[in-house]
Amino acid sequence: MGTRAGRTVQTLAYRLAGSPRAIIIVFAVYFLLQTLIRLFLPTALRVDEAQQVLFQQWLAFGYDAQPPLYNWYQQIFFRLFGTSLFAVGAAKNLVLFLIFFFYIKAAELILSDKRLVAVAAFLLFVIPQVFWQAQRDLTHTTMLMLSVAMLLYLTARLFRGPGTLGYIGIGLCIGMALLSKYNSLIILPAILMAVWLHPQGRERILDRRFILSLALAFALCIPHAIWLFHNLDLASGVTLSRMAENAPDGRFFQVTFGVATFIGGALVIVCVPMLLTALSLLGLKPRGDGAPDRTWYRFFRTYFIAITLIMLLVIATMTLTEIRDRWLLPLFLPLPLFIALWLEQQRFSLARLVPRLVSVALATMLVVPGALIASQPLMSLLGLRTSSNYDWQSFADKFRADEKVAPALIVTGDWRTGGNLRFLFQDTPVVTTTYDDFTPPIDASGERPILLVQTTGKEKFPKMLEWLEKNYGLRLALPEIRSLDMPMYFPTEGEWLRFHYTVVRPVGLVAPKP
Repeated sequence: MGTRAGRTVQTLAYRLAGSPRAIIIVFAVYFLLQTLIRLFLPTALRVDEAQQVLFQQWLAFGYDAQPPLYNWYQQIFFRLFGTSLFAVGAAKNLVLFLIFFFYIKAAELILSDKRLVAVAAFLLFVIPQVFWQAQRDLTHTTMLMLSVAMLLYLTARLFRGPGTLGYIGIGLCIGMALLSKYNSLIILPAILMAVWLHPQGRERILDRRFILSLALAFALCIPHAIWLFHNLDLASGVTLSRMAENAPDGRFFQVTFGVATFIGGALVIVCVPMLLTALSLLGLKPRGDGAPDRTWYRFFRTYFIAITLIMLLVIATMTLTEIRDRWLLPLFLPLPLFIALWLEQQRFSLARLVPRLVSVALATMLVVPGALIASQPLMSLLGLRTSSNYDWQSFADKFRADEKVAPALIVTGDWRTGGNLRFLFQDTPVVTTTYDDFTPPIDASGERPILLVQTTGKEKFPKMLEWLEKNYGLRLALPEIRSLDMPMYFPTEGEWLRFHYTVVRPVGLVAPKP
């Protein structure tokens, strides 16, 4: 019975693989389901989600250590659907779907055998950072992945026939990439090198219309570039400090450590698709009957050589020692296509290979939604503490019950706290001491108090008062700081979320700043 069921799944997988349009529909249904699932998960916002909700309060050319494109994009969904879990989930899953849509369309242009389109798409899906981490977090990274997928698709179309609209699209994609994440500065030169060495690449690059692409990308990035020039410390400080963590003494050892973390992060990304490919090839032998065009195979080989060389140069010059896999994920986006091209070169029997590989990917696709739903209750049963299980709603309800009035302003020391409180107090502006460019108007002499909150300790409260004095000219006396322990959303034995908070009322004003 099990064998018969397995054969049925493999037959369905093989039929699905023969229709790229059907594959697109499968991913559309999957990410629609994931959008609905987000509505039933705990309301605690994860780090990137909380940032989106906090930044939703104002529009700027830059915010912090990441370019602002995803923030701008998310604000559209907040305007359409309100500040809601649906707006957060729909925005994320639309980007994820579009990544696969353009990846599949690019694969159709690049691969000769359309059955390998399914191989490329599903190998991308089984990367853990894609099917799991991107669903739980990752915003700017997914926007960069979309930009790269679109750029690959438009590049493939441009090789088939240059057109002005194609060059405009290339410029748009370059601008999107630069506004998505700063490691696009590694990806774009690598793609340019691969294009230059393509038989038609130099002709396309030397076409006068490529100047139009560069001009459009430049125009899109100018406002953020000006902001970046004036906020370079804010934009680079956090990222560079994280990427220099655990650095050993001595430049040689730092560079060696950085190269090792680069290799380790790359292996984390490539291990699952490569292992799945290897297992699917068991018992199969390459036929070697023919010599298909190797142009695109050499294109991606050049790309990965360029990525490696650029990364080594960056590590050596900037002594980066902590390179995380999610940071590398967009760089390795073309890997599944490269594997599919290699399979095409080797002429394996796709009638046996494709059902094996696609069946595993489809099984993963069925398991992940259930795993997302069950992960928090299961972890609470195991006594494990996770920030996704924090019950922010209980604190909001307790505050409203005690104070009988909404605060005029909420001040926090970090964006996770700020974003979660903004999500629950949507009529109240929320600020954090991290950002000075958002100072909403408040009525400091009215009846509504100012709420100061922190979940990581009490040490940031004096900084909150300094921030209020600096940005509002208010000198406030610090009342007694209260502490409140709230259980987790799914009760976890021995685990509580401790809120430290205090309420500053108009009578707490010392004097206005002259």
